[in-house]
Amino acid sequence: MTLFHGRICRSLSGRAAGASLLWLALCAGLGCRNLDRFDTGERGAYCGQIINGVFTRRGFDEGLGMRLTLDVDALQQAPGRLSTNDAETGSCAPQPLFDQAPLQVTPELFADPLSLLEFGATRDHNFVAWVDSTCQGSALAVVSLMHTGDVEVRLLRRGEPSDPPGPGDFGVFQLQRTDCEF
Repeated sequence: MTLFHGRICRSLSGRAAGASLLWLALCAGLGCRNLDRFDTGERGAYCGQIINGVFTRRGFDEGLGMRLTLDVDALQQAPGRLSTNDAETGSCAPQPLFDQAPLQVTPELFADPLSLLEFGATRDHNFVAWVDSTCQGSALAVVSLMHTGDVEVRLLRRGEPSDPPGPGDFGVFQLQRTDCEF
């Protein structure tokens, strides 16, 4: 019985070592993702506009601009802040729709398979956060850190409660690292 038990242990140990080697090889082959390059620091930002298409802009103003700051070291606590440039003409005037609104994460999500969200081969990392508008409640933000160094943000807001329920809002923003003042 000891000999049989020894064979099982050696077999399992060999499998564990093989799995570790496989993991290291995958990491080296795929290039473990260093996200530090996306950190905006104290003064940097990603800026851009909503994509003005039928599918990519429901419920948001045409040409709506967004400014996003990111703290890569805090992606699982407080990943950044979001602002829009519509204080004068937007639906929340005289305030912008989003005014340095903190991205708020749900910590339990990082232990859930949803944290492994992957869509499209051009993304280094995706994460989901809540963000509060100055006048329209919360929105779900899906943030994609792209291979190119750019960032995409998808904002989703639930529709108005009615019978039948109204459609929700959806907007896709393409952002580049640049200086923007809003």
